[in-house]
Amino acid sequence: MKKITFIIVTLLLILSTHAQDSEQKAKEILTKISAETNTYKNMSFKFTLSIKSSDINETQNGDATISGDKFYYQTNDRKVISDGESVWTYMKEDNECYIDDINDLSDGLNPSEIMTIWEDNFKVNFLDEATTNNETIQRIKLFPIDVKNSKYHTVILKVNEAEKQIKSATIKTKDGMTLLFKIKDLASNNEIDQSAFKWNANAFPGVEEIDNR
Repeated sequence: MKKITFIIVTLLLILSTHAQDSEQKAKEILTKISAETNTYKNMSFKFTLSIKSSDINETQNGDATISGDKFYYQTNDRKVISDGESVWTYMKEDNECYIDDINDLSDGLNPSEIMTIWEDNFKVNFLDEATTNNETIQRIKLFPIDVKNSKYHTVILKVNEAEKQIKSATIKTKDGMTLLFKIKDLASNNEIDQSAFKWNANAFPGVEEIDNR
């Protein structure tokens, strides 16, 4: 019995040490990416967003630009603009624009959040590393610290440590939805017209504005 107890304790210690090493490695990689991202005045990239749930199975392609708290992105069916305080969501098919306070959209997900999602309220673990087509990718798993109040179940990031960039994020929500967000063609510190982060109704003749603020 003592021998069995010793074996169990030893295994638990090994697992605990591995978990600590895994967490530390993940934090080191993500700290590098955060430091690199913080040097950007702005960034632009193309993305593919796949959404799956019990009643949704769709893929959207788009492009995004982020500058501090401001962001702009568009997909096939919408344009979303934020000046860091308000969010304008223009639905192309309906010619409607919904206006919301950014703090009221906590259940949503925007491209700027993907780039720093790990910085608040997550535990992290390094999963593995693989090389494909001469590119080495690390996988890191995120778990919400405050499980009860988080909209997320888990997040798996694929990152390129050498480039200090996020390549994709697989996000599972607590309501059973899975989102796969892939990033490509990232460019930083370009000249950007700040008017891109302001809604201009004149550019959309006949648009109906629904202000929820």
